Amino acid sequence: MTEIAKAYGKTLYDLAVECESVEQMLDEITTLRQAFEENPQFLTLMNTPNLTKEERVSIVDDSFGGKIHIYLLNFLKIIAENGTAHEFIDTAKQFRNEYNWENGIETVTVVSAVALGAKQEAQLVEKLSKATGKTIQLEKKVDPAVIGGIRLQMEGLQMDGTVKNKLDAIRSRLLHTIA
Repeated sequence: MTEIAKAYGKTLYDLAVECESVEQMLDEITTLRQAFEENPQFLTLMNTPNLTKEERVSIVDDSFGGKIHIYLLNFLKIIAENGTAHEFIDTAKQFRNEYNWENGIETVTVVSAVALGAKQEAQLVEKLSKATGKTIQLEKKVDPAVIGGIRLQMEGLQMDGTVKNKLDAIRSRLLHTIA
């Protein structure tokens, strides 16, 4: 994540707090982020040098005017005007990070060979919540390559309890012992 996106996200979050619109803007930013991830050509259009700044701003206004919070609309106009629309995805991530930090929420990515059942998810959330003292928000990914077990990623940390990782560790020790 670039420093620009971090600064944009923090500033936009602070503005949302100031105008008491955090929840509304979080919902809208999340929706826009998802839409832009699914349709990256819109951000490309907002950065197109073949269009004038006024044309890019007009596209934003025509697309979102009256549909999203005025501060978020103005932010989109600014990044369209100055050619930094490509920073929106990371700006949205930083906004979410600010919100999570402020509200004691920890996002944990869990990677497993098969989808976790509801009971397993609940147990994992409970254990992680007790360990961190935070509300846990799980992002679930399925990767058959992990073979079994789970891999957790949070706060820049990774805990790998997968069968693949354990087999790799055993293989490495055996090779080290033989050599």
